Amino acid sequence: MKALVSKIFKIEYAFAIIFIFSNCANAQSNTVYEKKDWVLGLNASRVFTSEDLRSASAGGQPIPNSNLSIDNDTTVSFDISYFVSDNVAINLFGGVPASAKLKGEDSISGLLLGETDYGPLILSLQYLFPKSNNFSPYVGLGIGRILFLNETDRALTSFDIEDTWAPAAQAGIKWKIDSTWSASFDVRYVPFKVDISGNLGPAPVEAEVEVNPTILSFGISYLF
Repeated sequence: MKALVSKIFKIEYAFAIIFIFSNCANAQSNTVYEKKDWVLGLNASRVFTSEDLRSASAGGQPIPNSNLSIDNDTTVSFDISYFVSDNVAINLFGGVPASAKLKGEDSISGLLLGETDYGPLILSLQYLFPKSNNFSPYVGLGIGRILFLNETDRALTSFDIEDTWAPAAQAGIKWKIDSTWSASFDVRYVPFKVDISGNLGPAPVEAEVEVNPTILSFGISYLF
């Protein structure tokens, strides 16, 4: 867990240094938004995952050399922000759940274990740097609840995935189009571990999976 937290802070620190230096020469003392603004965003999001099957057993016996893969997917997401100051916002991020097929790899290659819809609901604190030429970079840290819906049996029957919590790191940039509209691009990193259960024939199966999703989003925001 310490290594995971350290990785997140290194990512945030690197983005912050890049953004600070990129704005030093041209930084202005104005911001995209102001205190008490509400901003609603609509985004197209691509979810990229890397995953590792940490432990798996069937009938109480370990399944050696087993692993799995999860499909990437594209979905629609939204976020809403409230600015507690000109530079600091509370942001809630969610969206239409992505779809995932859990496919066996290595010793269980060829098995489609199950399917599910899933998605994070993330609450973050964001910091927006002063804008330059109508561009404002931003970073954020928060916590997400990873929700799994509509689990569908395949090779595993009684297939189930437990909801879980995850830390969330974010970096992006906003472009102010006019006094009301803005465009944005951002990257969110939301690593988590999750428990999977089901039955393979008569044998009960249990597994823990480490998933490292990266969410790339392009969108537009409306100030109201």
